[in-house]
Amino acid sequence: MPNDFGRFALDMELAPFRLVQECLTNIHRHSGSKTAIIHLCREGDKIRVDVQDYGKWMSPEQLSEIQAHGTGAGIRRMRERLRQFGGELVLDSDDSGIRISAVLRSKV
Repeated sequence: MPNDFGRFALDMELAPFRLVQECLTNIHRHSGSKTAIIHLCREGDKIRVDVQDYGKWMSPEQLSEIQAHGTGAGIRRMRERLRQFGGELVLDSDDSGIRISAVLRSKV
């Protein structure tokens, strides 16, 4: 996270924190990864959060099912939280692990 990132609007202060928290919980429960990389940045009026693990990956079928139906309580919670801010959630998986990218529209 850059030093000059700034603050969020009050109603958005916790959204990136909760998103990362949910990602780390899922990594701990499901991926077997011992590490994760978290990147947070501002892109104009948007806030981007990327979380990458290096554990078990999902098959294309599993990934498609999650993308289409949002299976799993954690993914649903993340999508609901992002929807409040006009956000979107993208999951990607390959043999190096899983990456979750989220974009939220800043209200600052």
